[in-house]
Amino acid sequence: MRSKKVVIVYAVAVFLIVFLITINTVCAITQFEVYYTVESAIMEESAGNVQKTLEEKYLHKSFLFFDESKVSEVVAQESGGYLEVMSVEKNFPNRITVRVRERMETFAFRLENSEKYYVIGDDGTILSVSDENKNNIAGKNIEIRGISFGAEQKVGDVFAVASGDEDAYQALNVIFAELNARGMRGNVTTIDYASVGGSDPAYTYSYFYVNTVEGVRFWIVSPEEDTQRKIVEVLDIYASLSDAQRLDGYIYVGSGSAEYSTNKPPEAEEIFPEA
Repeated sequence: MRSKKVVIVYAVAVFLIVFLITINTVCAITQFEVYYTVESAIMEESAGNVQKTLEEKYLHKSFLFFDESKVSEVVAQESGGYLEVMSVEKNFPNRITVRVRERMETFAFRLENSEKYYVIGDDGTILSVSDENKNNIAGKNIEIRGISFGAEQKVGDVFAVASGDEDAYQALNVIFAELNARGMRGNVTTIDYASVGGSDPAYTYSYFYVNTVEGVRFWIVSPEEDTQRKIVEVLDIYASLSDAQRLDGYIYVGSGSAEYSTNKPPEAEEIFPEA
């Protein structure tokens, strides 16, 4: 009787081993599909390398035991953090679909007393610490001056500005989103932030001073307040200017409607008298 039970146990064990081997063979990964949304040629190449590396490392390996975190590791390795994994789908029995997108560069913050820049992505993370302000697509990123930020931040960290500058940084992101939506992200070169006034908040005002590639400048008063309206009005006027008008002058917006003038706004003397 005991020998009969041993035989049954062995038979069950053999069956399970054969079953697992069969399932593992049938459910081996035979295809990786990598779909990507990118704008730069360098990230298009990186996305292609993601597919190649996944195939080299995991093709014909177990589908059932494939760890989806491996995709994130490969994507980070091939793109240096510039590609973001949007989804990983395991399509039974043997296909894995990956979707990635390029984190678009937005701003460049120069490190104090340094020639290095923090390059910030559209998701707020630090994409790189670069020796030059160079955009992956073309030209340069928008250089930000006047907003303070914490030291010792690393690639992959969510970029953090100094206490008190959070609203200004949020306004920057609104501006970038509107520029990007209009295809004008390359038209702005620098944005300076500053404030004037005393200890009384009622007499303290902040400004964004925005330089464009053509020469016309934007003066946005209290950009932390009513940001969307102000930037929309400024960019509407900017889009309507002739080529000659874009070479000089100012588009000014405060509590009222935005206006274009060849004269410097009076408030400008208090912050950027050389502008």
